[in-house]
Amino acid sequence: MERDVGAGGRIVILVSLVMTGVALSSMARLPSRQVEFEALGSPLALGLSGGWVLTLALVALTATGMEQIVRAQSGGRAMDVRFGSTFWILPCLVTLAAAAAVPRLVGEVGDWLGSLLLIGLLLAGVLAAEFGTVDVTGPYYRTARLGLNIATYAAALALYATIYGLEVRSLLSATAMLLVTFPLALELLRSTEEQLESTWLYAAVIALVVAQLTWGLNRWGLGSLAGGGLLLIAFYTMTGATQQHLAGRLNRRVVMEFTFIAVIGVGIIWLSSPWLLGR
Repeated sequence: MERDVGAGGRIVILVSLVMTGVALSSMARLPSRQVEFEALGSPLALGLSGGWVLTLALVALTATGMEQIVRAQSGGRAMDVRFGSTFWILPCLVTLAAAAAVPRLVGEVGDWLGSLLLIGLLLAGVLAAEFGTVDVTGPYYRTARLGLNIATYAAALALYATIYGLEVRSLLSATAMLLVTFPLALELLRSTEEQLESTWLYAAVIALVVAQLTWGLNRWGLGSLAGGGLLLIAFYTMTGATQQHLAGRLNRRVVMEFTFIAVIGVGIIWLSSPWLLGR
C-alpha cells in the first residue's frame, strides 16, 4: 500500500527538486535569441534565453507542488483554481529569485553553495507558512499569516525598487508594477474561498492604482529606493485597509491609523531623499 508522505515530506521533495534544478541551471549553457517588435509606434526588443525557459519550468514545478500540498491539506476536495493559485505566489517568487541570483555566484563555490542552502531554507519556510494558512481556523494560522505578510511586503519593496530603478519607459514600468502588484495583493487579501470574488476585485483595483502612481512618480526623478518606498507605502495602506474591510473591522479609527502610518512613511522618505531636499 502506498504511504502518504504528508505535507512535510512533500515540502522537502519539492524544495529538493527546485534547488536541484537551480543548481543544474548554474552549470548549463543554453542558447538565447532576441525578439523585436513595436509597441505604440516605438521599437522594443526582448531577450529570450534557454536559462529563462528553464526558470519558467522551475516556477511551474513550484506552483504544481504547492497546489498538491494545498489540496492535500484541504482533504483533496475540488478547489477553485483562482483561490488555489493565490498560494503559489510567494513560493514562485522565491524560486524565480533563486534561478536568477544563484547562477551568478557559480564562480565562487562557497557563496554558491551557501546561497543554495539559504534560499532552499527560505523556500521551505514559505511553503510551510502557505500550508499553515490553508485552514483559517488552524492553530498556526495567525503566525503563518504574519510571516507571509512580512515576506510579501519585503518582496514588494524589492520588486518596486528594482523596477523603478531600471528607469525604463512608463509603459513598461507601469505595466511591470501592475503585473507584480496584482499577485502580491492577492497573497495579502486571501482569506477564504467564499471571499474569492471580492479579493480578486480589490487586488485588481490596488494593482491599477499602483500602476497609475508609477506613471506619476516616473516624472519626479526619484532614486530607486525612494520611488520603491513610496509605492510600498501606497501598497501597504491600500492592502491594509482592504484587509480590515474584508474582516469587517474597518472604521474611522483604523482609517486614521493607516493614514498616520502613511504620512510618517512619506515624511521619512522625504527627509532621507537628497533629491527632495534639493541637495
